[in-house]
Amino acid sequence: MPSRAASLRMKRPSFSVSVTTASQLHDAIDRLLPLLRADASHAPAARALAAAAASLRPPSTLLSNRVLHLLSSHQATLPDALALLSSLPSPDVCSYNTLVAALARSPRGLASARAMFDRMPRRDHVSWSAIVSAHARHGQPRAALELYRRMLREPGTAGADNEFTASSALAAATAALCARAGRELHCHVVRRGIDADAVVWSALADMYAKCGHVDDARSVFDRMPVRDVVSWTAMVERYFDAGRGGEGFRLFVRMLKSGVRPNEFTYAGVLRACAGFTSEKLGRQVHGRMAKSRAGDSCFAESALVHMYSKCGDMGTAMRVFEAMRKPDLVSWTAVISGFAQNGQPEEALRYFDMFLRSGFRPDHVVFVGVLSACAHAGLVDKGLEVFHSIKDEYGIEHTADHYACVIDLLSRSGQFERAEEMINKMSVKPNKFLWASLLGGCRIHKNVRLARWAAEALFEIEPENPATYVTLANIYASVGLFDEVENVRQIMESKGITKMPASSWIEAGKRVHVFLVGDKSHPQAEEIYALLKKLYVKMREEGYVADTGFVLHDVEDEQKEQDIGYHSERLAVAFGIIATPGDSPIKVFKNLRICGDCHTTIKFISRIVKREIIVRDSNRFHHFKNGSCSCKNYW
Repeated sequence: MPSRAASLRMKRPSFSVSVTTASQLHDAIDRLLPLLRADASHAPAARALAAAAASLRPPSTLLSNRVLHLLSSHQATLPDALALLSSLPSPDVCSYNTLVAALARSPRGLASARAMFDRMPRRDHVSWSAIVSAHARHGQPRAALELYRRMLREPGTAGADNEFTASSALAAATAALCARAGRELHCHVVRRGIDADAVVWSALADMYAKCGHVDDARSVFDRMPVRDVVSWTAMVERYFDAGRGGEGFRLFVRMLKSGVRPNEFTYAGVLRACAGFTSEKLGRQVHGRMAKSRAGDSCFAESALVHMYSKCGDMGTAMRVFEAMRKPDLVSWTAVISGFAQNGQPEEALRYFDMFLRSGFRPDHVVFVGVLSACAHAGLVDKGLEVFHSIKDEYGIEHTADHYACVIDLLSRSGQFERAEEMINKMSVKPNKFLWASLLGGCRIHKNVRLARWAAEALFEIEPENPATYVTLANIYASVGLFDEVENVRQIMESKGITKMPASSWIEAGKRVHVFLVGDKSHPQAEEIYALLKKLYVKMREEGYVADTGFVLHDVEDEQKEQDIGYHSERLAVAFGIIATPGDSPIKVFKNLRICGDCHTTIKFISRIVKREIIVRDSNRFHHFKNGSCSCKNYW
């Protein structure tokens, strides 16, 4: 029986060299080029063709350049291409361009590409575009911009100043995040009259958006002579990337009215935004439009649907979409596993991970983040550690900072701080902010002041202006009676001008989103909301509810000392949901911070009293309240 490697060699396409004329050589190069690009084992055939071409007298420049192109298409034969260039009696600009582009494919070859570029007797727009874009691509955007300026200064380069080099320079300004240089280029291309090209328009809009000037990007978009589905999709996503969801959604609606048909990338981008902004109603409308469109059959778009529904707390619909997919891909499996983890169903997340492995897919590092998160939310320490060690030992994947963050979350939630500290000290990668935040969260649960200080100090270095770290640390101090330390933290915040993020909750009802703050009485139905809460509190006390007033003094995140604990933002949103939504539908509330312990207890009582399912998504996870119980099993 031949080995697997031998079997692969037998299946590899063979190539024999038997050519005697220039025409045969051209045909042979056409056939060999894709083979060599895919497999270095065809290098001997490429060298034989080069020798055959050299034997023709006189060899034409065209044929020599074709051979150069062939030899430079793979790293294995690149030295042969360089040797051939040196032997050519009269290489032209195309000969040099081929080698400059080949050398510039990798960061290690950039210096050699630049040296060859500088030696060229003549350069055209291809030469300049290749060297400018290579510097931008390999992390030297300012050098790329200087090369473009040099091109404009050099005599005889007017022909090189066209849409190709301008687009390369704009890409460099984008990579450098230099809006000033981008504006200069914008003025230049308008003066030169090379702004009619669609690629230049797209590069301009991209530059402004990446540099934080989305309104300028929109201005460029509005002036585009031709706007196809790609340009519309890109502009919609620029708004989403800038956190301006409302404008992104409005532009998407305008796109539909303009007659441009969205493709799978448009739908996927809009659905991702619906997930990020928890806009399930709009997501369902997009789903309906997708169902009528052939783009809705794309696995890419369907995976985005699964992700959107799971992020909006509707795993039932997410699973119906997933199960209807003809051939789920890695992204859709990941969305399902992570969705179950976030929605308080860790057993289902692990079950689907097992199904995923049995289906023949090879997991990547992202899937494991979802699995480890499920273990952390369920307190499955042994299972989580087993999965963590299998990542490298069984699948050969290097652990990422996110993998470590999940395991530290798992260990610190369960109070196993010695193991967590040991793992952090032995990590193979640098801890990220999510790891330190996980450790700090575990310290909050178990009142571990020593490690809380360690985690907080690390977070102060990474993101010194984030108020959540200061607030959580102050709450930990307050929970153990260290009120001098609490005051010290508050003074530091005041001296640095750091203010606490106000807690807010929101709910979709009717055709709008209703937002509530703690003690909020600005809502038109505030009187009715407060009256309902008072009635509910009477019934709750009859059933044994006792308020945990500790949360009035030092709330988990940001509502400490904020009026009465009975009117936290999530309670107001839940009460409004009871009033404003049909009695048979789940009440879905979203909160920007972590739900406090007393609110968690209160909503469990309310779910039983009103006989409604109440779903609350806080900054950490989903809580599905039903019949007086929560999906998190009080472990969050």
